[in-house]
Amino acid sequence: MNTTSPLVGLEQRIVDFAAAWDRLGAPGVGDDLLADPVLVLGEHGTSAVPRQAFLAAVSERYAAVRGATTATATLAGTTPTLLGSRLVLATITWTFGSGAGTALLISDFLLQREDDDRLRCVAYLPRTSVLDHLH
Repeated sequence: MNTTSPLVGLEQRIVDFAAAWDRLGAPGVGDDLLADPVLVLGEHGTSAVPRQAFLAAVSERYAAVRGATTATATLAGTTPTLLGSRLVLATITWTFGSGAGTALLISDFLLQREDDDRLRCVAYLPRTSVLDHLH
């Protein structure tokens, strides 16, 4: 009888995914992390966004965050929920500090387990926006 939890090892892969997500603007990172297209929750609902358009928007966001020289983000936690054998709903929380204040940034990611065991984002569902917390 196999008593190994299906979450064993998965939690670390989600932490690794979050670390890579934090470098999403770097060349080649998005190709490994994002489906094409990726579903994105926006102000007016969920849309299928081509990977390159999503990466362009991420680059603009990173530029705005880099402009706030005191901004820092630290991974605060992950919560995985298995959805069958190939999909994982991962809630990822970061602590974000800018100026004198801190905030929690929370996003949900629908991640697909690829055959090589890496995780690929098929849907990005942000609950909060880093841009709302820049000072």
